[in-house]
Amino acid sequence: MANRLIRVYLFGFLLMLCLLVHAGESARGTVPGLSIEKREQGGISYIVAHVQMDKAPLRLHWKNDAGIPYRNFTALRGALDEKGDRLVFATNAGIYARDYTPLGLHVQDGHELAPLNLKNGGGNFFLKPNGVFYTAGGHAGVLSTDDYAAAGLRPDVAVQSGPMLLRHGAVHPSFSPGSDSRHRRNGVGVVSDTEAVFVLSEQEVNLYDFALFFRDELGCTDAIYLDGAISGMYAPAVHRDDPGMEYVGMFGISDPKCADNTNTDKGGH
Repeated sequence: MANRLIRVYLFGFLLMLCLLVHAGESARGTVPGLSIEKREQGGISYIVAHVQMDKAPLRLHWKNDAGIPYRNFTALRGALDEKGDRLVFATNAGIYARDYTPLGLHVQDGHELAPLNLKNGGGNFFLKPNGVFYTAGGHAGVLSTDDYAAAGLRPDVAVQSGPMLLRHGAVHPSFSPGSDSRHRRNGVGVVSDTEAVFVLSEQEVNLYDFALFFRDELGCTDAIYLDGAISGMYAPAVHRDDPGMEYVGMFGISDPKCADNTNTDKGGH
């Protein structure tokens, strides 16, 4: 009887400790390796998610196990919740085709679901150089499409989009200072080979100023544009609970729910 009471009290203590740790993380809305902040440049406010690739579990999502597209953050969050994961960050992953398939390379969990697109065409995606954001073994990078094709990489995650905002520290040559083509936009760049930054503008911004934010405020040398107008972000750490719009790929970071991990009872409900 005494041993049983000790086990009960010990379990209760461990559960309380776990819940307190989880509550602290929930208050911050982040996991180790992820920090989210608001920054401003030129009168435009931005949400910036810093991701340490060797610590935060960045994944790419398109369809569920039944092959049905998630399409928005709300559906993705619900699906992860059913699996015992808590979504802490998400943003749309890039430009897609009219049939709601990735317009370019899409690699998730090491599996290529859409190939690299080397074609020419109209629109932002085909404004060369376009490029690829990828992660592999805890490292991250942004390469032009041609450089990626020649690199022979085997990524865990990869998304092709365009145009490149920055290449080797230079702003895309097609961008013009003072351009009146302004939209809410999101993009991704790399600060180092282990740190990526995902950015959403909270107001409309042109591509030139968006590129300067990555370079001058965040210290990126390479970055690509993901999308505009429909761009969104799920980031409870900064009180963003966007449901999302009609997306194909979505980047996401989640963590297991502490309470679920401590429940060893696998019986029926």
